[in-house]
Amino acid sequence: MDTKKLRQVAGGFVTGITIVSSGDADEEVRAMTANSFLSVSLAPPLVLFSVDTRTRLFETLEKGKKITISILSEEQEEISNHFAGKNHLDHNLLFENIKNYPVIKNALGYYLTKVNQIIPAGDHYLVLCEVKDLYRNEQLNPLMYYSGGYKTYTKTLI
Repeated sequence: MDTKKLRQVAGGFVTGITIVSSGDADEEVRAMTANSFLSVSLAPPLVLFSVDTRTRLFETLEKGKKITISILSEEQEEISNHFAGKNHLDHNLLFENIKNYPVIKNALGYYLTKVNQIIPAGDHYLVLCEVKDLYRNEQLNPLMYYSGGYKTYTKTLI
């Protein structure tokens, strides 16, 4: 399979941008940018993300581990780049503690979860998480990724 072509086709699918983080008050927060995120089930409430085995976050994953999935707003492109390794911000100033979970400040929304299952999938793992709590700020618009770049939300009337 031509991986360049695979990336081009996948790039034609608009995704939101999330920061997946682990850690609590007693641990160093580890986090990564992810656009491979989806809602899996409403009953029980399950979400899923994929993670490369080479990430520092992967090293912390185990069943029952607390994981936060923060959905970025259109003003948070710099935070996305930070956790993708493209720039350097003060890591500690980006998070707030909500119910002992590390949540990105001013995120569009978040899921507070616990790892339910870790599934091998090629050069990545799929991490299935049970949602324990969640929040959405209806006043913010999402940061999106399309065709190799960030995009912002524009409401279109048909």
